[in-house]
Amino acid sequence: MSLFEGSAVALVLPMLEDGQLDIEGFKRQVQRMIDGGVQALLVNGTTGETATITVEEEYKLVDITVEMAKGTGVKVIAGAGNNDTYTALQLAKYDEKAGADAYLVVTPYYNKTSQRGLIDHYTYIADQVNIPMIIYNVPGRTGMTITPETVQELAKHPHIIGMKDATDNISYLMECLTRTQGLDFDIYSGCDDNILPFIAAGGKGVISVTSNLYPREIEMLAQASLKGDLEFARKLAIDLNDVSKNLFIDVNPIMPKAALKHMGIIKNASLRRPLIETTKENKDKLFKAMDLFESKRY
Repeated sequence: MSLFEGSAVALVLPMLEDGQLDIEGFKRQVQRMIDGGVQALLVNGTTGETATITVEEEYKLVDITVEMAKGTGVKVIAGAGNNDTYTALQLAKYDEKAGADAYLVVTPYYNKTSQRGLIDHYTYIADQVNIPMIIYNVPGRTGMTITPETVQELAKHPHIIGMKDATDNISYLMECLTRTQGLDFDIYSGCDDNILPFIAAGGKGVISVTSNLYPREIEMLAQASLKGDLEFARKLAIDLNDVSKNLFIDVNPIMPKAALKHMGIIKNASLRRPLIETTKENKDKLFKAMDLFESKRY
């Protein structure tokens, strides 16, 4: 049984001007996502600037998200990735204790590892945590990929139930889908520009950045794709394309924060260094695309 089918949001983490967490702003964003109809909330992902927040801050955000999602039917996926296996395990254990529905583990970065090392890394954690694990393949950030052969091997583990695939490569997706046939294993897109073709190929949904802006519309796109309403899905995907593209013209989550400030949802677009505010030119491109999309009135 799938953890979810449709859209999850990779939550942005609002911050105050001094770089401290804007907890009230974070709570408002979580509630917007729940009200907007997302199927799941991903807290402490890349879009949540996990690389520059402390473990204690991660724990606090998990606690808040789990509490707010309680009784809503919306699933909570907690990021637990680290380039150190033992640290990732401790994060995953906390997520389980806090009541998360699943946890997401990115491939080790910087020190990286071999494919044999990946199998060992993921298996070591999954053997000791009882809630489901989603593995995360994002070679553009980590410098390594999970090969389809390794995906196939990991999919056999009873606690490893899916993968977030941010390769933006449909051929890779097809090979992974072929190799995991008959296993209780789902694949979710990590790229907002390929939701329709990804789901049409057999993916179960998307873990979306664009959903921070438009949760209802991303869920509509995912559900139309799942149900085979291709005419509507194509139109919505095309109308959203320039927004999704321009959300990544600077390092994520710089552009989503600029967008949310522009929409009046967060007070400022503060980030933790080394991320800094984007240029006026970049903001103008994104805001123009947003205005055009919003004029469609979905």
